[in-house]
Amino acid sequence: MQVQHGKQKRKLPLWFPYTSKIELSGSKINFIYKGGKQKIDLKNIHSIMFYGSHCPLCEEFLDKCSLYKIPVVTHRRNMTRGNWIITPYGTNREDILTRQILFRENQKKRLYITRNLLKAKFDSMKWLTEPPMESLYRVMEIKKLISIEAHHAKIYWKKYYSELGQKHDFSRRGNTDNYISQTLNAVSKFTCSIILRWLIYHHLSAFHGFMHLSTEYPALVYDLFEPYRGYCDKIVFDTLKNNKSKPREIIIASAIENIKDFLDTEVYINTTRQIITFHELFHGIVLAFRSYLLGNKRFIVPLPGIPNGGRPIKAGYKLYGRNAGITNFWPDTNKIAQNYRKLFFYNQKSK
Repeated sequence: MQVQHGKQKRKLPLWFPYTSKIELSGSKINFIYKGGKQKIDLKNIHSIMFYGSHCPLCEEFLDKCSLYKIPVVTHRRNMTRGNWIITPYGTNREDILTRQILFRENQKKRLYITRNLLKAKFDSMKWLTEPPMESLYRVMEIKKLISIEAHHAKIYWKKYYSELGQKHDFSRRGNTDNYISQTLNAVSKFTCSIILRWLIYHHLSAFHGFMHLSTEYPALVYDLFEPYRGYCDKIVFDTLKNNKSKPREIIIASAIENIKDFLDTEVYINTTRQIITFHELFHGIVLAFRSYLLGNKRFIVPLPGIPNGGRPIKAGYKLYGRNAGITNFWPDTNKIAQNYRKLFFYNQKSK
């Protein structure tokens, strides 16, 4: 099952959660995993990722993967590194990691990526505070962008804590011993683990970020979460308002469950003219970033919105659901479906 992209055939990556059985028959392989089955010819596989627990990987399976030069990785939630069984890098694959490092060292590209991430982040926080008055497109220094973000964050969190009754604790990071910060941190860890999974899946380094430069923690994960932070904050905010009198353990558990429900909410993405669940945006932004690294002229962050007509955007990627199995991220942009219905999104301020 190869995809024709121009004159070049591209193999397809696979990911399987909680794989229970692997069956080999000649050049064919069948995976049985939580939620379904997938049968495919080995020559059409780009890479394989096993998420969560899985059945033993037998010698015959590993030998076949070695013969067809298929990298295999296992990963569990919140683990910052996957366990590579076969090296993922070779001369016949895009050297995506090198491109990521080069783009990170290029100040102009780093500025461009940071600006796009921050613009999306500020838009996601409109439910509580307005975006900065200063145009991000006129800012030509990373430090200035970070300064604008820090000033906006101070206003945002001050109002966030204040409206939840915390009049004397306006610091998001300064005091993590209060139930608001603990709930926010728990939700952030849960949602960021989804982005981490897709970064590992697409052979990107989670430790080499653009806004967050430190390589001691998965900086790129937090970079790519920024466009969706305000939406998740809103779910936490509503949960906290409705559960003030309950123990913090109950509040945190309720927030996680509400986030799970929210991630199943359908939204319209004008960038690719698709109706998807919010959960799929966490994979989508990794695809958008990957597309930009591999030559797409623009880094187009997929965001919820409403249909606005006009010509289709050449985003360079297509969004996919949570279904395991094959991921084909080389779409024909001229065949993207149109005429989707308008769906909800936060467009009013909280009182």
